[in-house]
Amino acid sequence: MVQAVAIRIMAQAGALPEEFKIKKLLEAAKQTYRDSQNDSEKRVAMALIADLQQRYNIAVEARQRFMAP
Repeated sequence: MVQAVAIRIMAQAGALPEEFKIKKLLEAAKQTYRDSQNDSEKRVAMALIADLQQRYNIAVEARQRFMAP
């Protein structure tokens, strides 16, 4: 509950956590993969997805550690 309020206040101030920005990029990369026409495009999209997924997981873990009592 407290975390949701904190995130809402940050969003209203225009300062979203890094993980939210990465998640948007990740969703766009997944859509690019779905729209890819050939194997070369799919490989590039998969590499980007893997990188973004790793960065997202690191950001989530960092926030959880920061917010932990």
